[in-house]
Amino acid sequence: MASTTSRSAARLVRQAIRSCRTQSVAPSYRSASSFSTSTTRPEQLEDRPRWAYTPERMKAPFSPHITKDPSRSVWHVNEDPEKLDQALNNVLGRDGKRILPDELKWLAVTHKSFDQGRRGFNDRLAFLGRQICVLECTQFIITSPPTYKGPENDPFADRRQPFEDPDLRGVNNLSEKQPNDIFNLEKLAQFALDTGLAEVVRWKPRMPENIKGSGFDPIMSGAVYALIGAVALQQGGKMASRIARERVMRRLRS
Repeated sequence: MASTTSRSAARLVRQAIRSCRTQSVAPSYRSASSFSTSTTRPEQLEDRPRWAYTPERMKAPFSPHITKDPSRSVWHVNEDPEKLDQALNNVLGRDGKRILPDELKWLAVTHKSFDQGRRGFNDRLAFLGRQICVLECTQFIITSPPTYKGPENDPFADRRQPFEDPDLRGVNNLSEKQPNDIFNLEKLAQFALDTGLAEVVRWKPRMPENIKGSGFDPIMSGAVYALIGAVALQQGGKMASRIARERVMRRLRS
């Protein structure tokens, strides 16, 4: 184990030295362009949207990752805004592409495995969206007709009268069904596939030959939650709750 670590460290040092040698040039032979600063960067670089490129200051001169099989590092993601808008229309409803600004659209469908998280990722949006979905699902379960049945063959049934209140009768439904039974990973991943959301989510699987084992279900469910959270952030909780109730939960229950 120690020898393997030493060989990896030595290989990394050689790679760093090689990178420094290729970049080191004598000051008297440096071209004028090498002394340019960020204030003279091309205008087309500044005009690009934030989601479309990796910030220049977050790029290292060389990659410290040692890849044994370079083919496993190749993974293509969607960069077409029209394809993203079509997926948003399928998830959020008609004109769903107009609900969110472009920057928030791409942030909601970007997982932290894509580009090492340097373009932002949707973890916080997914957390907010999940809380909204759990709240809506809990309210649906409580307001549903009572399904809980009391114990059978109760020897004390003739000696006691349990307390019952119409407003609390639906709470017993939570003993048989939980929000996780409706919003589970498999159903949400299938929802992402059916709506085309899975084709526009930006992520990098750990094992390209095994998409399921690379966390496909959690990542797709996080993208669904992130869209709900993005709607809540941009348009408010009322619209986000309506979309979670009518556009997502209704399809998961069918």
